[in-house]
Amino acid sequence: MKKISISISISILILIAIAYFCIPYREAFIKIPDGSTPKQVAKILKNENIIKSENVFLTIVWLAKVEKKFKPGIYEFNTKMTSFAILRDIINGNTYRIKVTIPEGFTAEEIAQLLEKKGICNGKKFLEIVKNKKLEGYLFPETYFFEPNSSEEKVIQMLYNQFEKIFIDDFVKKANELKVSKEKIIILASIIEKEAKKAEERPLISAVFHNRLKKGWNLESCATVLYALGKHKDFLTYKDTKVDSTFNTYIHPGLPPSPISNPGLASIKAALYPAETVDMFFVADGSGTHKFSKYADEHIKNKNSRKKH
Repeated sequence: MKKISISISISILILIAIAYFCIPYREAFIKIPDGSTPKQVAKILKNENIIKSENVFLTIVWLAKVEKKFKPGIYEFNTKMTSFAILRDIINGNTYRIKVTIPEGFTAEEIAQLLEKKGICNGKKFLEIVKNKKLEGYLFPETYFFEPNSSEEKVIQMLYNQFEKIFIDDFVKKANELKVSKEKIIILASIIEKEAKKAEERPLISAVFHNRLKKGWNLESCATVLYALGKHKDFLTYKDTKVDSTFNTYIHPGLPPSPISNPGLASIKAALYPAETVDMFFVADGSGTHKFSKYADEHIKNKNSRKKH
């Protein structure tokens, strides 16, 4: 009987150990509020079944002397992680981030829609702030890692900071040499971004616009008309080119009042360093590239050739 009792006791202990240590695997997103104490964090983790013991976790915190190093945010934890690993992430601020790639040439409205779709922030609030601060053109297209449900101000600041980072002193110097303001360079770059289909054509398109600006010609950019219309069209009609808008460069000389997209680095460089050509015209040839010309009659031939295709 005694041997049977011992066997039963051992079996019970084994079952208890299995129940304690073999917690079913699960993942959870844990929000650590700003100003949370170690005790509050331990309770949150225990309630979510991420740690087995609040006391063990708090003991590790005490031994590591990191009570005041907790960083708020949303974390992704799982039941296979040790208390040491969980604590390391919290004190290092290794919060859960969502990868978002903002394409070159996206408008602020398109960026707002993308960010809301990804769960980064409220698109409407984002767009309101951008418009109020007049930051269209300065939301640099790049791959970012955002915390979910971030503040719109924080997201905008990240995009703008990246723009400031890439717009180096050499660019400022070059803009001064061209006697063009930084703001006008970005407006021009935003048009180039929307007009160019191939990377190698950006400096050529830039050259046409620079040449037209020097002679006081209207830019006649289809991209600015599309921006004024607020919708995409494969081909513009004569009526479209007469739309009453300050962004319509067919009827208004010079650059539009503000950028029409958020240009990438290549388009910004093209605006600053145009090709050395005498071309005054360009037209899409229907195959994804453009035909460039100096004279109007040649331009008309290029346009008619496109129609035949």
